[in-house]
Amino acid sequence: MSVISILLEALRGERRSGEETTKGVSFAAALTSGLYEISQALSRPAEDVQPSFDLITSASASILRVEHCVLLFLEPEDGIPQIRSRAGIFRGKPLEKYRLELLHRVVKPVLSTGEGVIVSERRPGIDRGILRLMRRLDVQGFIVAPIKNDSSVIGLVIAASPLDRRELGDDDLKLLTVMANFASAAQGNAALVARLDKRARKLSAIFEISKALNEEPDHADLFQLIIDRAADLLGASVGSVVRVDHSSGLLYIEAERGLGGAVKSALKLRIGEGITGWVAKEGVPILVSDVRADPRYVEANPFVGCEMAVPIKWGTEVMGVINLDHNEVDGFQEEDLDMLTAFGHVAGVALRNANVLRDWMQRGK
Repeated sequence: MSVISILLEALRGERRSGEETTKGVSFAAALTSGLYEISQALSRPAEDVQPSFDLITSASASILRVEHCVLLFLEPEDGIPQIRSRAGIFRGKPLEKYRLELLHRVVKPVLSTGEGVIVSERRPGIDRGILRLMRRLDVQGFIVAPIKNDSSVIGLVIAASPLDRRELGDDDLKLLTVMANFASAAQGNAALVARLDKRARKLSAIFEISKALNEEPDHADLFQLIIDRAADLLGASVGSVVRVDHSSGLLYIEAERGLGGAVKSALKLRIGEGITGWVAKEGVPILVSDVRADPRYVEANPFVGCEMAVPIKWGTEVMGVINLDHNEVDGFQEEDLDMLTAFGHVAGVALRNANVLRDWMQRGK
């Protein structure tokens, strides 16, 4: 009996026996309660999305009346599905033992087609390999629904072994697909909330720096504030504000985060040398997702995986560069470069207001 059939019968005015009606009402109530609780949890931020996933799997197991339910998401780095939540009854650890076979026979086909599947011993055309896998896993049928975003499959929800030993059908798959859609919404909403929160914090930092333009008489302290806020917000391991000396063709570090005084004094790049020197020469922002794959990169720290840099300009002339490093490859994204560019504009205004750029220009002649 499905909730769809219950609702249709209610609309038609049809009646069932007392026992069937009681079961149907109980089933519909469980479904309604589960869907309501899940809908209330969809606005959780990224760091708090796990309870939403746990609620989805537990509600799926309860509503579908199955022994166990598992929710998986693909890892962004390698595309391998990883379990994010599970609910129900688990006997031992057969899922881990047959994980690769489950991945090959069940998960990959759903990921490639983007279509849900119903697997049952009595379902026609079942693959013998899947039938053997079911017996090894000790499950009496299962259904798999893909979790999708706007462009691709990002995960799966799997429900297995009906408690009443019934044959899993299309209505069960439709219900599990609803749960998969809830999981997608939870993930998407969490990511959106996280992005909006990150952007709000970035804008707050820019406001703080802008406010300091009129209050901070010491430009060295202002440079330090800029690099500290940029590094904190963008997750950089190392950062610096660099002055371009056009007379000598050298770059001088005016403020730094994570380099140390010794490196600040010793490190002297030439215009056009390294990522920072390239920005000083070309006058345009750059994001290098993997520094090891870029011939322009000059190693100052063996742990750097990603780097970005933006110019500080006086009119059309590049007078400085803000540079940030990240320990991970692809540690920065394009939106981070956009925000660092905004920091560069703020730095240019700050320096111009303090007549620092004019002083730099005079020192460079």
